Amino acid sequence: MMEKNRSTTRERAAVSGRSGQLAGGGSQNGRKNGSAIVTYLLLLNFIFIALFMGAVLGVERIEGYKIATTEYYGLMNIGGIFIALTLLLAVALYAVVMLPITLAANRWLRHPLLQTALFTGLFLWAGQLQYRDYPLDFREGYGLSPWTSWWMFGLAGLLYAGANLLLGRLAGRERP
Repeated sequence: MMEKNRSTTRERAAVSGRSGQLAGGGSQNGRKNGSAIVTYLLLLNFIFIALFMGAVLGVERIEGYKIATTEYYGLMNIGGIFIALTLLLAVALYAVVMLPITLAANRWLRHPLLQTALFTGLFLWAGQLQYRDYPLDFREGYGLSPWTSWWMFGLAGLLYAGANLLLGRLAGRERP
């Protein structure tokens, strides 16, 4: 009699689309959702912010020493405030732009090369925006190169895509 009840519960779970979940056994799905949340929080806290800030500060360091004083006084003059503004920008960009794109890419764009191309392209676009943030007279007058921004942000995009794929695989691994 007990065996018959278990099989009926399994059949109902299979029909409702929850074949991995039995009554009282929903922890497997909870672990998967929990690991997905941890994955995206890790991408937010450690990886995206570090990569984005590293790219912005790297470009500022490489190109900023040619200028010494830019329109917003650069890293040399405002130091900590520039870093704080970059941190706030990185947090806002992740929450508004990158988190939804990352969730959509992980759901519908499964191929690793396509995800790498998407994230690298987005970071290259951000590098182009960062380069164009300098006024035209600074770009021409001080000989600023767009390649510096593109290389720094492109590398950050490749690293972000790699981290996203690695953390996605780690989160998708079944636990005993």
